[in-house]
Amino acid sequence: MAFETIGEKLRQARLNKKISLDELQQMTKIQKRYLESIDQNDFDQLPGKFYVRAFIRQYAEAVGEDGDYLVDVFDGKKSFADETIQKRPEPETVSGSRKAMHEEEKNLTKFWTSLPVILLGLVAVAIITVVAYMSWQDRQTEPIIGGTASTVSVVGSITEEETETSESTVESTVESTTESTEEEKKMTITPGQDTGSAISIEVKDAKKPITLEFTANERVWIGVQLNNTFDYHYQETLVANDIKTTELPENTTNAMITLGAASNATVKLNGEELPINAGPNNTSLKNISLSLQYAE
Repeated sequence: MAFETIGEKLRQARLNKKISLDELQQMTKIQKRYLESIDQNDFDQLPGKFYVRAFIRQYAEAVGEDGDYLVDVFDGKKSFADETIQKRPEPETVSGSRKAMHEEEKNLTKFWTSLPVILLGLVAVAIITVVAYMSWQDRQTEPIIGGTASTVSVVGSITEEETETSESTVESTVESTTESTEEEKKMTITPGQDTGSAISIEVKDAKKPITLEFTANERVWIGVQLNNTFDYHYQETLVANDIKTTELPENTTNAMITLGAASNATVKLNGEELPINAGPNNTSLKNISLSLQYAE
């Protein structure tokens, strides 16, 4: 179809793509009134030649036309009459008969179809060759086990010496583990608040049963109360060089030891001296409050 104006060509391209002027306005951001002027080939309504060229290019790009060519037409460099009709390319001359071409295509198809089978066959041959070569090498090498039966040793067998070493290692491991456990569970004695007449002491990881040992260096009265009761589990007056012991019930969680004269006696719990902080020549009464936690 021959066009006489730029507007006709662009308008027909827009209609072929079924694009309305409103849609084209959204696509190109050109005001609708300017698009209408372009459709009517009325370029005098546009702001100037610079905008005419820009609008033609945008319009052409939106509808699939060659904007540069249409701008050249607007500038008078080209015209629609100069458009050459592209000739339909002549069919290439094919050498050989149709039958020969068909045979060639058929042979090529057969080759590509059989190619996977050929490749699988080559892989299988390669595997068989490798296996045969390895078997041949195994037959050529010397036997792994040589000598008489008396010199044969079984891999993984344990000699008597190795057994003794293993048992010794196990025993050492058990002993070290036991020692480590005992170290971890070592009893700790921590003094707390001390008011002078009373002191709190926390005992952790104590072994049952707990034994209290009292050693007197001067005359002293000693009393022991358990689990916040008023009854005495133990009470006695000791004289110089007396050593007395008492064992606490296994359900004892706290104990109160009362010394009639704080500096006249020392107290040990399971062989460890309690830090009662009596001070020198203290003949005043002192209460020792024990909080007891046992080793599991």
